[in-house]
Amino acid sequence: MCASQAQHHGQAPAQAQTQPDRSIFDAVPTPRVRLVERPAPDPEREWDFPLPSTGRWKVTGAAGSGVSSVVVDTVVRKLRDGADPSGVLVVTASKEAGARVRREISQRLDDYAAKSSMVHSVHSLAFALLRSDERAAETDLRLITGAEQDSVIRELLVGHAESGAGSWPAEVRPALEYVGFARQLRDFLLRAIERGYGPDDLRKAGEKFRRPMWSAAGDFLREYEQTLELAGVHSYSAPELVFQVLLRPQLTAEHAWHTIVVDDAQLLDPTSGRLVERLMDSAELAVVAGDPDQAVFGFRGASTQFLNGFQADQSLHLTTARRTGEPARVVCTPTTAAERDVVADTARRRHLEDGVEWRDIAVIVRSTGDIGQMSRALLAAGVPVHINPTDVVLAEQRLVAALLLGLRALEAKLSNGELEDLITGPVGGADPVTLRRLIRGLRRAVPSVRGIDTLRLFVEGEADEALREAVAGVLTDSEARVLDRVTAVLAAGRQELAAGASVEQVLWAVWQATGLDTRLQSAALRGGATGSQADRDLDAMMALFDAAGDFTERRPNGTLATFIAHIEEQELPTGVRDRRAAMPQAVPVLTAHGAVGNEWDTVVVAGAQEGDWPSFGETGSLFDQAELVDLIDHDIDPDDPVSHLADRLAEERRLFHVATTRHRSRLTVVAVDAPDADEVQEPSRFIRELVAAPGASLEESGVVSAGADTVSPDSVAANTAPEGDLPPVIDPLQVSVLSVPGFVSRLRRVLCDEDETPDARQQAARQLARLAQAGVPGAHPDQWWATRGTAAGNAPQYDPAVDGREPTLSPSKIEDFLRCPLQATLKRFVEDDQPTLALAKGNLAHAFMEALGRVQLARAAGDPAADNFDVSPAKHLVVEAFAACITEPAWRREQEMADFTSLLDTIAIWHAANTEELVGTEVKARVRITADTGEATVYGSIDRLQRVPDGGLRVVDLKTGKYPPSSKEVQDHPQLSAYQLVLAGGQLTRGADGTWRVETDREGNGEKIEGAQLYYPLTYDKKEKTCDQAALEPEALARFSYLLPPLVGEMTGATVTARENDKCPDCPVRHLCPIQPEGRLTYHHG
Repeated sequence: MCASQAQHHGQAPAQAQTQPDRSIFDAVPTPRVRLVERPAPDPEREWDFPLPSTGRWKVTGAAGSGVSSVVVDTVVRKLRDGADPSGVLVVTASKEAGARVRREISQRLDDYAAKSSMVHSVHSLAFALLRSDERAAETDLRLITGAEQDSVIRELLVGHAESGAGSWPAEVRPALEYVGFARQLRDFLLRAIERGYGPDDLRKAGEKFRRPMWSAAGDFLREYEQTLELAGVHSYSAPELVFQVLLRPQLTAEHAWHTIVVDDAQLLDPTSGRLVERLMDSAELAVVAGDPDQAVFGFRGASTQFLNGFQADQSLHLTTARRTGEPARVVCTPTTAAERDVVADTARRRHLEDGVEWRDIAVIVRSTGDIGQMSRALLAAGVPVHINPTDVVLAEQRLVAALLLGLRALEAKLSNGELEDLITGPVGGADPVTLRRLIRGLRRAVPSVRGIDTLRLFVEGEADEALREAVAGVLTDSEARVLDRVTAVLAAGRQELAAGASVEQVLWAVWQATGLDTRLQSAALRGGATGSQADRDLDAMMALFDAAGDFTERRPNGTLATFIAHIEEQELPTGVRDRRAAMPQAVPVLTAHGAVGNEWDTVVVAGAQEGDWPSFGETGSLFDQAELVDLIDHDIDPDDPVSHLADRLAEERRLFHVATTRHRSRLTVVAVDAPDADEVQEPSRFIRELVAAPGASLEESGVVSAGADTVSPDSVAANTAPEGDLPPVIDPLQVSVLSVPGFVSRLRRVLCDEDETPDARQQAARQLARLAQAGVPGAHPDQWWATRGTAAGNAPQYDPAVDGREPTLSPSKIEDFLRCPLQATLKRFVEDDQPTLALAKGNLAHAFMEALGRVQLARAAGDPAADNFDVSPAKHLVVEAFAACITEPAWRREQEMADFTSLLDTIAIWHAANTEELVGTEVKARVRITADTGEATVYGSIDRLQRVPDGGLRVVDLKTGKYPPSSKEVQDHPQLSAYQLVLAGGQLTRGADGTWRVETDREGNGEKIEGAQLYYPLTYDKKEKTCDQAALEPEALARFSYLLPPLVGEMTGATVTARENDKCPDCPVRHLCPIQPEGRLTYHHG
């Protein structure tokens, strides 16, 4: 073992806390290689029963009772008694579980040798058996990953959608290109294959039970198999491997294994169970071990059928818990941000105060979608994080996405947004400010061309010597370094391409030219949160190189573009080769399913919310997957009504049971309890079952503790612990994360709080001074955003005498500022400057609707030319303009054009059928609003203003989105409310050009309002919809007007408010937001 491995993920050295030379951090630490003593293995376990030696045994027991330990000790005892290691087979449900068992066996044996590994996952076992077949040995065999299989399925489905191939029912053809359809089809086929159903079986079952989707899936499965055979390699999915072995009885009839042991048998599917059962028929010792209460992979086809039905000579049920931890702690917080603070604080205190290694602390979440947000919060708090690469889609990993973008730039033209991503990503290494300066510098060098276009010439390798000389005299050193770095990386890749190199060689050339390997190695060896991120980046690159090597091996003539498409089309996480000799010193963040079979000293279960846990989402409902499984497994007619709700609830309860039994010492369960929030959040019902302490109340205490020994998931309840054994109770509202940024933040709050005592403020100032002298970020006042003065102090930042009119509020701006002033203020600085397709669609649809309205107004005015108006030429012009805006692939382009044409047709039909009098289109409105909170000017354009028969006015606002608000939401819709407020406080006046406008009504009479309407021509279900807002009463208008003047202050004042809302997860300025974990750590560098 080398010192670098010992330092890996460790804390930065003490010298780094002084103000060092930054060049130190750019140098790569030189690893010192030395031999160290191997850690002593755990002491020998003692059992009060004899371990299995011969015969057929079934071993069961609850979580923590030692079932897996019995498996390991049985194998170790067998080998110590002189058994041939090559005759021992240990079968696990996954390769991760196999690695754990293999590691523990090797630690407990001083010396042994075997011809091959004795531990196999059930699928690797099937692969080895199939390779041993003489007929199969003559052909190439390959295990296809789930991500690759998903990609092939989606490619075939896209072909079906474009060509009309396949036997799919007409009603599902529009969904063939959707990722969700491909996922359900893949799951359905896997469940069928696991049960021995092939293409003909599915077609016959579909015809017999009148299930056309089954028949169509059978036809698709045949085409899928034929497609894979064209590659000249037998590519099998994991269930197909097992099924192929069962088709060859000779492979299981004779073998050299005298001892066969199965761990976690409850996780095997029925077909895998039959494979193992056949092998055990001739074994001297057969042991099947598992826990039915940990059967949590039913959605993947796993079943307890094999474990429960195994005919054993002797059964052993373990009842004594071998893990005795502290009483469990349940923490309920008022917000999601506070929940993440509690998780981070728990991990840091356990490591820093109790000395628990980072890798012996785990954070368990409900699903993979929660991993990213939780890991970012932990990294922001200084907690190193480890994420299993199989939990993340390869193309979505940060460094992989950057390298793929660089590879695409070698042969294809990038969009302006992609160019900026290339420069500001890991390949270019520039920050947004440097990028803007670079583009401005290029514009100065070549004034006749846009800066981004000049940058494109350099990226595409088309910059001549004259251009390089012109640019060299303008750019600063930092800007020139960025440009030189990117061009050098791309030049290295183009050089390999020109030499006819393979995809793998081109990728290697680009990777080497970036120099990221050295920088990431340096960061990884320093450890900490930054080191854990570097580790994940390096793991991702290894997975990408594995994929490139496999691609080159299978397709020697494959192009670079094909490889990029192959990776980017994978929508599922893919398996990776495990090269680690030791677990990294980082906190694993994983799902409850990923935690099966693992244990840690400390476990934090986060996000245990009702609605998420339990989750009753059905799998495969489009294909009636549950009905097929019931038919094959239980001979239940698909037409017989069967409810699986109880089964899903039981599995969700078992999953929570698994999550809360992974700890050896300490368990903390964290949830959000916000009954009064805009989006009500409630702790999971399983938490209430976990807490069995009499009189405990989540609502009142916020924190309750319960015993740590969980016996059965049937009532996930924990035993009540004596009061003296309870861990210290904390107040979630007072959590201060034990991290350097959190400590600095608290000192700053104390120093700036006038209600604090003088002694406390003086002590805070003294400590901040010490930290600032040591170079701790954020400690010096120069790095405090709030203390940097503004041009006008707290006064508004505009002067009417200088800037003219004061800022106005548009209805759309009102909606944005009411949701979150900070996002409304900053998002324009981070959004792409290029017009999006959705924006072009909206502008053109509004123009088309306005044209129809103008013709209607001209016809009403008696213009004879309007009577001869033909809508077709206008529609044709608009469609041509939209076509020029589309940059999508051909298959996507056709769909976009069809949708847009349908949208225009719907608008034309709606317009012709509208019987209300049209007052005007794009009616300008500028009205001064006066309220108790001040004054504000609302300015905007009303798409259509109509007059109903009784004389009242109705506002119609065209929306080209696909998701209309609910009937309840539209009653409080800010834009419609703003339009009604404008009409209530204004009056219609006709200008000299004959058009109507709404201006402030000095007499205060206002116009008669009959409500407002949102018109959606084409929603997600291809239907039009109108959403009507009733006419607002004077009291409601007064309440709404009360909100507007403060928004002007938000727009022009020295401060701006951050407000938590339902759009926070997708906010583009989240990293700057002070109420988000990542935003709290933003500080100014000098």
